[in-house]
Amino acid sequence: MIKTVALFTYLGIYLVLHSVVLPFWLLFFFLGLRSARRTLMRGCGYVWARHFLFLVGAKVIVEGAENMPADDRVCLICNHQSSLDILVILGWSGKTPGFVAKRELIYAPLLNFWMLLLHCVFIERRNIRKSAGAIERGAGAIRRGNPMVIFPEGTRSKTGKIGEFKPGSLKLATKSEALIVPVTLINTASLFEATGRLRADTVRLVIHKPIPTAGLSKEERLALVEEVRSRIVSAYPDFEKMEEVCGVQS
Repeated sequence: MIKTVALFTYLGIYLVLHSVVLPFWLLFFFLGLRSARRTLMRGCGYVWARHFLFLVGAKVIVEGAENMPADDRVCLICNHQSSLDILVILGWSGKTPGFVAKRELIYAPLLNFWMLLLHCVFIERRNIRKSAGAIERGAGAIRRGNPMVIFPEGTRSKTGKIGEFKPGSLKLATKSEALIVPVTLINTASLFEATGRLRADTVRLVIHKPIPTAGLSKEERLALVEEVRSRIVSAYPDFEKMEEVCGVQS
């Protein structure tokens, strides 16, 4: 527990100190240097994620890195096991994506600052109109070349199994006609959620071949959710047994 408290305290201090990059971001913004802003944020996300998970003792094994498109108009679709999943993605996916987050996080001091710079979208699930507006803002971010990540289960899995994907969970990708990149995260819950304490372990990040969404028919869009989920599940050890336990057919 001492390690967990110390590392989270250190993370807060690190984020405060890392805020020295803000003047540079503002300078690049006013000069219209969009590429420089992106490079700065990619560097910050990469260093922050790898630095913290190194201290945790996490070893991340990446498979399928060659499947990640060079184009940034992509939407990463991932299963969700841990609050540290975002750090694994920022540090090892090759992208620096924003993500869809619950509205309450916009009030989190300092963290909200970094989330806004990453083009994160804050969504109020109980308000359909506001949710639709948030999805449209996220789609616009992708069209402008800012990658996004979606956790279509809607919440972290408490069993380690991949749950059902929420209806409409891929709207952000289809509205922007982004390339969907299915990503499987394996064993990330062991870093924190499994025990409630930060601990060292080995995790895997598997990047699957991208799926284009431009020009899909209504029927193809309906089938897309299960196709993406099947690819994500396929990277799990004994995935057929897992699907049987979950009561879901790939």
